[in-house]
Amino acid sequence: MSKEYEYTFQVKDLKPYFNFCENNGFKLKSKFKQTRTIYRNPNKTMARITINQENDGKKKFLDFKEDNLVKGAVLKELNESLPIEFTDDNAVNSILEFLGYTKDNTMERTRTVYVGDGVTFEIDEYILPTPAKVVAVEGEKQVVDKIYQEIKDLSRLQ
Repeated sequence: MSKEYEYTFQVKDLKPYFNFCENNGFKLKSKFKQTRTIYRNPNKTMARITINQENDGKKKFLDFKEDNLVKGAVLKELNESLPIEFTDDNAVNSILEFLGYTKDNTMERTRTVYVGDGVTFEIDEYILPTPAKVVAVEGEKQVVDKIYQEIKDLSRLQ
């Protein structure tokens, strides 16, 4: 299990964040369509089935995460599992049902990932359930805090 340290915020325009990454030595790791379905459990955990549609086909993953998000909070510090890649939908659905998870919602987005020096940028353009533009900066606390201070006002929604 690992601890996620991440700033996540909605923005008006993604272009300033792409420019920041490209102008500051971050490397484009991937760009893909993603569908994520969230399952919740009364024990305050969530399961996530993520389907990434990349050039080499679809890849499906299951992971688990603490479910204690604070609405409006920009900084998240949550425990999460490593993802497991799978191909058997029936087995995964059976496991989730057995563990008491119920389907909550599904989102679709295009995700662009840049990486560098202990930091990952996840730049998302949501299609469903509501169109939105979201930037997440995740990684080592000291570096992420510094970068967040540099970028927090590039195109934030008020």
